[in-house]
Amino acid sequence: MKRMRFLVAMLIIWLFLFYNIERLSEPIDIAGVAYTFVPIVAALTISLPRLRQVPLWALVVMPVPVYLGLKALTGYAVWGAAMPLTVTEVCVIAVTIILSRWVSNGVSEFENAVAHITIGQLDVQAGPFSTGQAEMYREIRRARHYQRPLALMAVGVEEKSIQVALDRMVQEVQHAMMKRYVLSDIAKTLCQKLEDYNVIAQTNHHFLILLPEVSSDHLAELASRLRQAVSEQVGATLQIGTASFPDDAVTFESLVDRAVGEMNGKLKPDSSLRPQRLVATERHTT
Repeated sequence: MKRMRFLVAMLIIWLFLFYNIERLSEPIDIAGVAYTFVPIVAALTISLPRLRQVPLWALVVMPVPVYLGLKALTGYAVWGAAMPLTVTEVCVIAVTIILSRWVSNGVSEFENAVAHITIGQLDVQAGPFSTGQAEMYREIRRARHYQRPLALMAVGVEEKSIQVALDRMVQEVQHAMMKRYVLSDIAKTLCQKLEDYNVIAQTNHHFLILLPEVSSDHLAELASRLRQAVSEQVGATLQIGTASFPDDAVTFESLVDRAVGEMNGKLKPDSSLRPQRLVATERHTT
């Protein structure tokens, strides 16, 4: 962030000097078109992600003929006695593009860091829940049809296990980001410890794990193993609630309500945890 602030400050100072160059040196008379062209080039360089893939030399060279054409069309002299001034303007454009490219690269690095924290690490990413939810419904219908056992597990994290020391003004934002970072590590651990046919879905606050062919007799042992694995690999304490089909409920919504309700025995209830508002973590094996 310090580097990002420094680059933005440099660009602001440079643009300030450019717009006051005529006051600093009276012989210089910058063409009016340059005062419009330079900020447009800077804005495009920063705001268009595709330009980050263009080599810097090409990014510097491409706007030059465009600017020379605009300068000629607006009635300003380009060659002859105006050549030194034209060279100065081209240099100003080049320096502005270079500084803007540095700022754009800094923005890209910041975006990647935020994505790493808020979306997840490695192959564990959050996405639309429609696929995961449909698969859960399908497994419950299969269990109901064939009279097979099935369990649903709601997994959350105790707030006190997430230790952060934050500035007062940004505490809530940073806490949310750190919590998502921890959740991404937990998602990775769950994917490693569970079987390929288990369905894992992630909400903003917890996970739902559908466990085909798992009866209520085996839930306590499985929950204990998951708690131990996450504690050892992540350092967080899991809060787990369970529901079993058909012993506890026979519909998806009822299973979710029971599992989340049991999990929320020590967590604050949150209406946003309803199934239709979930975002999924696709099941990946490692």
